[in-house]
Amino acid sequence: MKKIVLLSAICITSLGFGQNDEGYVDDLTQEFTQKLGERNITNYYTVKRYCSGMIEMFKLPGRVCTSKGTYFEVYVVWKEEDGAFIKKIDNCSLYYSVRLSDDKLYDFFISNRNALESEVLKKYKSATYSGEPELRKKPQPCFRSFQFTEGETTYSKSYNLFDISNDSDGENLNYEFNNRLKVVILDSMLDEVLAVSEDKMKRQI
Repeated sequence: MKKIVLLSAICITSLGFGQNDEGYVDDLTQEFTQKLGERNITNYYTVKRYCSGMIEMFKLPGRVCTSKGTYFEVYVVWKEEDGAFIKKIDNCSLYYSVRLSDDKLYDFFISNRNALESEVLKKYKSATYSGEPELRKKPQPCFRSFQFTEGETTYSKSYNLFDISNDSDGENLNYEFNNRLKVVILDSMLDEVLAVSEDKMKRQI
């Protein structure tokens, strides 16, 4: 067993090993969005998806990359003359931009800008809450964090996926309200797009 562990360690060392945290992902995202601005693309949004404590490891050409702590995925959505695009960024690298088959992810952002900025998501409210501590009702550690940019204006929206769920011991009285919010609808739309587009996203190695 010790030989197997030692062999694995040697293999990882020979390939090269890297760890990158949230700050690294944020830096890559900022660098890319700055490049969008240099091309006069000033309307776009990003969404960071993560589950606290979840670690991912990837074997890349000549190296191994793992998230330092939590694994973060960021998606950037914008539009150019020939259509809407999406780009993925994570703890290990940027991915090549992918042109989307339609503009719905971008158009929804533009047509619902006021609601995206003003709507406020409510916390999970259990129908069976008795006023006593409910130890079994713990928020899950997964989050969505949006940042919308329109010219000089930037605003953010973040939420815990627990607050839009209805699978705890007591019915979530805010379930329907939260799932009607534009930011939650937009995230569901992104899920649908990724289901058919994520395989097209290749790492920039």
